[in-house]
Amino acid sequence: MAVWRLIQSWWRARHRQIDLEILWPLCRDGATDLDYAKAAFAVHAFNDPAWLELGEAEIFDLIDGLKPRPTLLGPQGQARSEK
Repeated sequence: MAVWRLIQSWWRARHRQIDLEILWPLCRDGATDLDYAKAAFAVHAFNDPAWLELGEAEIFDLIDGLKPRPTLLGPQGQARSEK
C-alpha cells in the first residue's frame, strides 16, 4: 500500500506542476485581468483531486502567489536594457 501512495503522491504533484506550466498561462493570457485568471484557475483547482489533497488553505495561498506574465518592459513601459 505504501508504494501505491508514493506513486499516487508523485503523480498528483506532477499533475499540479503541469497545471502550473500549461493551464495557468492559458488562464492568465485569456483573462481580462489577473483576478479573473486566478478565479478561473481556482475553479479547476477546487475540482481536481490532485489539488484538493493539498487542503483549502494551501490552494488559496498558491493561487494568491500566481504572477502575471513577465514582461521585458520597465516600470515606465520602456524596454529594459540587457547588460
